[in-house]
Amino acid sequence: MRQGGGFWFCAEMAAFLCCLWPVQGKTAETPVWKADDVVVTATRTAVPTETLGVSTTVITEEEITARHASDVAELLRDVAGFQTLRFGAPGSQTVVFPRGGEPNYTLVLIDGVQVNLGGGDFYWENLSTDNIQRIEIVRGPQSALYGSDAIGGVVQIFTKSGSGPASVELSTAHGVRSDRGRYLGEQRVRVSGGSERFGYSAAYGRTDDGGILKLNNEYWNNTVSTRLDFFPKDTWEISLTGRLTDAQYEYPTESAGDKYSPLDPDQTQKEQDAVVGLLTRVQSTPWWENVFSVGHHQNRRRNLDPYNEPVDYGYSFGRYNEARTTLDYHANLSWKVSPRVASLFTFGYERDQETYRQETISFDTTSLTADRTNDALYVQEQLTFFERLHLMGGFRVEDNSAFGTEVTPRGSVAFEIRETGTTLRVAAAKGIKEPTFYENYADDSWTLGNPDLDPEKATSWEAGVSQRLGSRARASMTYFQNRFTDLIAYVPTPFPAPPERTPNFYNIQAARTRGVEVEIDGRLKENLSAGMSMTVLDSEVTDDGGLDSVAFAEGRKLLRRPTLAASACVDSRWNRFRGRLMGHYVGRRDDADYRDWMAPKRVKLEDYFVLDASLAYALETAPPLKDMEIFVKGTNILDEDYENVFGYSTPGAAVMIGAALKF
Repeated sequence: MRQGGGFWFCAEMAAFLCCLWPVQGKTAETPVWKADDVVVTATRTAVPTETLGVSTTVITEEEITARHASDVAELLRDVAGFQTLRFGAPGSQTVVFPRGGEPNYTLVLIDGVQVNLGGGDFYWENLSTDNIQRIEIVRGPQSALYGSDAIGGVVQIFTKSGSGPASVELSTAHGVRSDRGRYLGEQRVRVSGGSERFGYSAAYGRTDDGGILKLNNEYWNNTVSTRLDFFPKDTWEISLTGRLTDAQYEYPTESAGDKYSPLDPDQTQKEQDAVVGLLTRVQSTPWWENVFSVGHHQNRRRNLDPYNEPVDYGYSFGRYNEARTTLDYHANLSWKVSPRVASLFTFGYERDQETYRQETISFDTTSLTADRTNDALYVQEQLTFFERLHLMGGFRVEDNSAFGTEVTPRGSVAFEIRETGTTLRVAAAKGIKEPTFYENYADDSWTLGNPDLDPEKATSWEAGVSQRLGSRARASMTYFQNRFTDLIAYVPTPFPAPPERTPNFYNIQAARTRGVEVEIDGRLKENLSAGMSMTVLDSEVTDDGGLDSVAFAEGRKLLRRPTLAASACVDSRWNRFRGRLMGHYVGRRDDADYRDWMAPKRVKLEDYFVLDASLAYALETAPPLKDMEIFVKGTNILDEDYENVFGYSTPGAAVMIGAALKF
């Protein structure tokens, strides 16, 4: 499929869907907007999406269930403005580019607890959908509320709460890949329940994947998730959440990918990730709400590569431990200045403590121990005039032990035209991302860190419009621009080396991105719904720092960012059947060929289209069984041969058959 053909295919689909959803007044039909239109992440307060000047997307529990999705990255792939790519089979490195930004530009929260590593990295490949109630995505810099790492956007995961009589949910699915007939398996169990003053939810999930390569490509993942809610008084809420992931991935690939280098039979990565959060919310008065939270996140990784001739030059081992403890207090003060003017003022303080431990054994043994602290004050004002005009502004002051003091402001305007179902939006913000621990403190035979690095910065603005199409559908379009400066680059040590070592990392590069995001979703008929998203992106390196790098070349596009990406889905229900068809298109994009490390070159990856499908049937049940469903899901059902990353194979067609029960 050619690039131009893909663009017109998506444009025609958007026009087709719009024609099917005529604008009309109120009807007796069930609307598509429910409580899911209330977003917390964008402001730290629950507000309707129509009042927000920034772009947001909510992935609901219903959508997760309907898609039978097993990991969050699979869901983000179809969100406008986000590009997800994987270096091979499930379990391999998975990254997300928010609006063309870097892979470490998205802040990830689980029930309010930050789970990024120091410097913004996050292991998307191991984040399963177990026990997830909803996912909120806010695009654009959000550092004014969340500080460092929220430079390109925020993704927040909310754990399911428990209520009502005790219930047990079970599901099991088994399948096979077309790649060498490898096994796939997914097992899930969840218990939940509660009363007026207490709720509980606990879940366990297990994923097994035999991989797609001829050797050493298996993946497994165990996830445990819990949530306890207490309501001592009507004005007092306490939530305790936890999530533990234990995963292992066998990766035989070297730097040039599995297609162009010998496969390593013993290379393995193991990860243990734990997050715990405690949140207390007290409504002291009708106009004063206090929110106090404590969160702890710890990530442990082990990379093991025994010596195998001729693949390896020697034995390699790496141990990496990172931890972050966060304390946050903020108050929300709300009042009506007059019947036509309402105010919601937020002010808060946050304290972060990050620690890093690294030990590597290869040609020599190196170790690194470091820690950083961050204190921040933030304020935000939300003003509403005549229940139509919504103004939001705020800023955050960071005092970081590594990079010093930074101020990050933001502001937005949303204007509702209720007579036509239209909302006009405009927003601008500044974001920052702290250096990684390695960039700050590395000290080994090849690299010396720079403790004087500044954070990377983004200046962004967007303008958009959201339109309700009758009571059954809605559409939105957003134009955005980002300017990234002070990007950190690795500068090789000169030859011959100077008498005293000099740092290898400096803030010397810059880039820009701009584009258009389109989202349409709604109900064609009572039992038929559809949706689509599309992103058109233009990116350019504006300053390569004089390094003349293939991966970051001045005047060229940023690597692995397609000019066009689009997704579309159709969901149909008939009696007890439910079917879902999902298509995902990615246009041509630049990549780098590192087969010759002395002379790497740019290459073009061809566009591709992947089609997924699922079919479920709900059976009649009798107590104690409340619900039972059997389902079939297929991924890449057309067996498309494509590349996400140059030199790395991608999964072919796969099918799974399963059953889900609720007692």
